[in-house]
Order: sequence, then structure tokens, then C-alpha cells
Amino acid sequence: MSLQGKHALVTGSSRGIGRGIALKLAKEGAHVAVHYYRNRESAQATLEKIQEFGSEGFVVQADVCRPEEIRRVFEQVRSEFGSLDIFVSNARTEAATFYEAPMKITLDKWDTALDSQAKAFLVAVREAEPLITKGARIVAITFAPGGRFGSWQSWVAMGAAKPRWRYWCDILPSRWPTAASP
Repeated sequence: MSLQGKHALVTGSSRGIGRGIALKLAKEGAHVAVHYYRNRESAQATLEKIQEFGSEGFVVQADVCRPEEIRRVFEQVRSEFGSLDIFVSNARTEAATFYEAPMKITLDKWDTALDSQAKAFLVAVREAEPLITKGARIVAITFAPGGRFGSWQSWVAMGAAKPRWRYWCDILPSRWPTAASP
């Protein structure tokens, strides 16, 4: 499938799964906005690889826990691309910012989990709406604990965020087709 000339934003695309998605989109011809939080060098390396594929893009920094920074990302997408065909919501904070046993988790960590997932997705979809083109796709990516972090118990805050986040994935198809990874 050719994505020639399509415009994509992938949050958390300076490394990991987000980077892989951004590179695949670029390889198929999409222009990609590369989002990062702290590691500009990795984001720049991703952009350089995108350019090696003959595609275009730009790098944008934001903390997804801050709605005003999410809004700024979409302002830059509007300025650089004018429209948006693919939005991949992939970013989250580091596990240490919310990974805590249920009876020990601080309210700050609880809020971070909700802010980085449920609230960030809500704000991003609202900001994406005026940019979305006919046939656009929104892909929402979440995660589960692996061997590195162990059981689900200490993921209590993220577990609380997921149903709110999932709700948006259930109602959005009435406006745009979406994909969700519960």
C-alpha cells in the first residue's frame, strides 16, 4: 500500500515501537512528524533515516502530560503539513513515573499515568480533528508489562487509565476508523 504524500504524526517516535512505525510509514512514502520528549538526538536520527527513504518530516518535542504542549505539536503539524492522514498515539512516560504497588502509589504517580494516556489521547484527538482528512486513520497504542517489570499488580495506575483511553477508541469510529491495541 502506497502512502505517498500522506502526512503522519507518531508520538514517541524517537525510539522503540514508535520509531519502527515512523520508519515504516516513511518507507511507504508518508511524510512523518517525529515526536520526542527528552532525546532530541534520537529523534533527529529517526528523521535522518526518514529522509534516507526519500521522505520528509520534522522533529517536534513535547511532554504528553501537558495539554498545552500537545496543542503545540498539532499547531506545528498544521503549519508544516496542513493536514493529517495518520495519527499514531504511542507516547507514554517512563515506567518509573507511575509503576508502584496499589497501596503505595502516590497521587502524583497516579496522575502521571492518567495524564500520559487518557488525557493525552483526549487532547490529541481533539487537536487532530480539524486536520484529519477523509480516510484518515488514528492508531492508539498501549502496552502491557513484560518480564522486565513483572506482574500487573504494580501497573494499577496504568490499568485505571486504560478504560478511559479505550472509551475513545470505541466512540471514534463514528467519525474516523481507528485501531486500538487494548
